[in-house]
Amino acid sequence: MIISQPDVTFNIVPAQRDVSNTEPKVLIIGQKVSAGTATTGAVVENIGNDNEWDTLFGKTSHLASMIRQFRRINEVTRIDVVPYDDAGAGVAATGTLALTGPSTAAGTMYVTIGSNYDHKYTIIVASGASATTIGAAIEAAVTADTFAQFTASSTTGTVTITSKHKGTLGNQIALKVTDMPAGVGLTITTMASGATNPTISGLEALIDGQRYTTIVYPGTYATATIDTILDGRLNVTNKVLDGVAILTKADSNANLLTWVATLNQPLLVAFGNPLVADAGRFVGGAIAEISDNISAQVAAIRSLRLTTNANISRYVTGNSGPKDQFGGPHTASLPFFNTPFSYLPLIKQGDGLTRAQIEALQLKGVSLLGNNIAGNSIIAGEVVTTYLTDVAGNADTSFKYIEHVDTSSQIREYFYNNARAQYGQTRLTDGALIPGHNMANADVIKAYLTGLYLDLASEGYVLTRSGEANMKYFKANLVVTLDLSLGKVTVDMIVPIVVQLRTLLATIRVAFNTNG
Repeated sequence: MIISQPDVTFNIVPAQRDVSNTEPKVLIIGQKVSAGTATTGAVVENIGNDNEWDTLFGKTSHLASMIRQFRRINEVTRIDVVPYDDAGAGVAATGTLALTGPSTAAGTMYVTIGSNYDHKYTIIVASGASATTIGAAIEAAVTADTFAQFTASSTTGTVTITSKHKGTLGNQIALKVTDMPAGVGLTITTMASGATNPTISGLEALIDGQRYTTIVYPGTYATATIDTILDGRLNVTNKVLDGVAILTKADSNANLLTWVATLNQPLLVAFGNPLVADAGRFVGGAIAEISDNISAQVAAIRSLRLTTNANISRYVTGNSGPKDQFGGPHTASLPFFNTPFSYLPLIKQGDGLTRAQIEALQLKGVSLLGNNIAGNSIIAGEVVTTYLTDVAGNADTSFKYIEHVDTSSQIREYFYNNARAQYGQTRLTDGALIPGHNMANADVIKAYLTGLYLDLASEGYVLTRSGEANMKYFKANLVVTLDLSLGKVTVDMIVPIVVQLRTLLATIRVAFNTNG
């Protein structure tokens, strides 16, 4: 028997702290080849950095190509994948490079198929080489490329390129030839006739309850499926599920406008890659990269920006904010336009869009990438969503820009996470609080939410507007209503957010006399 007096107890309880927002997570949807070991239509979670995607989906697959491009930029963000086999009734796209010869001088020509970065082939041409010889050299170069998503077959100087995937993916493969030696002629036939994509069924159920900050979805697939999924994720009871889907499509100016005309989706960003149709040198998207690989690169950079403490100096052009060289929730309000893309080739002068076309596309909800002013890098233009009008058909800019969507999403998540943590086991009253007990009333809830607003206006977030006037406005428009019979608190608030500097207008008046 042990006697120990007095009784002494010290309990350790968790420190009071704010709950931060979750780190980004990406979902990539696309096609695998038969050699891939992954199960079609099932989620493959947490793809690593060890090239396992080559085994899971096949190294020549659409999916492996997208993941490869993503991981070049971003090795930290979690990637989940939903792979699909080609449709049995699908048709593979084909195109041709029809050569004439012989060459009258030796030279080196370059053939790009799909990706200027991954699938650009150097073809050495001897003086006097026939079209058949040159075509055979192109076929050999493609055959030696163990990552190619296409095959090449040459017959008497005509090289037929065939997508390894059935469906519309192959129609997006650009064909480009530069620096042809003297005497060599060329006629390119655009990749076409790819048809019948996999049936994307049950995707919503597969990812039910999982939040993906970014979803990469094939740009040539029907948009109805992803549109429906996004509709169900914007405002969900007792959860935060919203995320932005990124699609890219190479098409004509008119077809891009038709593509986005019916979407009106605040969580969908559609990138357009304008077509070049010059049969003597280049047919396909002006940015010589496979469309869905462009989406993967956008997703990689966006996710890196939102990752706490990630080094994003390579993707931030402003140099006056040293803390913006590192990622985190605060980058939600940092403009995405002018973001450089190191792994995309420049657009040749004359192959892009006019200023009027660019403005018309952006006005209708198409985002674009293009050359910077110096002509030495591809950068993002204004990144807009496809959301144009409210349910009544009135013009609505609430979700026009991706920064508005990201800022609102980060604010909502911060309020949600901290409110759940703060009021996990709390009594509700319309009277005074009793010290030492978990209790809340309207005034206490207002004070707590005001504190969260201040957090979001401070260093590390920079999402809400600081200053006495903005705080006064927030408090004036913060209404907390209690229903004690249901234990229910209803909050109505208006949150002034930080916006992006998009236009600077100045007037310069010339002065000749400065003496008074």
